[in-house]
Amino acid sequence: MGLTGCGQVKVDAPEDAIVSTSLCADGYVQAFPELTPRLAALSWQSRSALSSTPEHLKTLPQTDSDPERALIWKDAVKISSAGGGGDIDLQWGESFETLWENLGTLSDALDIADPSDVLKARLQALESPEVTHEVLYLDRSGATAGPGTFVDEVIKAAGAVNVVQTTGWQSPDIEVLMQYDPDVIVTSFMDSNYAGVNDRALRHAALAQKIQAVPQVQIPGKYWPCAGPGLVDAAEHLSRSLLPL
Repeated sequence: MGLTGCGQVKVDAPEDAIVSTSLCADGYVQAFPELTPRLAALSWQSRSALSSTPEHLKTLPQTDSDPERALIWKDAVKISSAGGGGDIDLQWGESFETLWENLGTLSDALDIADPSDVLKARLQALESPEVTHEVLYLDRSGATAGPGTFVDEVIKAAGAVNVVQTTGWQSPDIEVLMQYDPDVIVTSFMDSNYAGVNDRALRHAALAQKIQAVPQVQIPGKYWPCAGPGLVDAAEHLSRSLLPL
């Protein structure tokens, strides 16, 4: 090891070492099993409840996209989220197409097999429900999601219909949320502070009662911090949960 001009200790990582600088990038690099021996560091959130990182990789060093701190990984290939300034920057998007494009980018750049076909096969294998459920998505802040979001993509992949037809991510008034009449409420991030301090879905009595009165499916937040490989896990989870309802 040596010291850089900024006072950081440089890590003598092999030339083919991989460093992930964001939670989203963590999920992507872990979708390529052959990259596991090359992983030198994961993001600063890799040990959090929002991470899908398996236990045996949580001992890896953590890092982020700060240019000065990144100097210690000078010899590694740094993979970042959009605008993260890595050697490979993943696209930000709201669809499965974003997932396939990012996987293809990594496959080409790192000269490794693309796992897209395996993930697509898992989506195609989802069992179609006998009943098409109308679904409302809510996080702990009372935010929901309509068409043009990865939540909507997962709902459709699971064979359900999103009751919210207004495009994009949104935080409707409680009165608007109360007017929806879903068969199922899909919740996520209810057990974390991911959404911030405005926890309307937990604190508003009428909305909390509505949530409790309707069948719920809780999607682990670690499946979808972005439009990454975990979207397939989220779709499988939702599909399995809807079948007996």
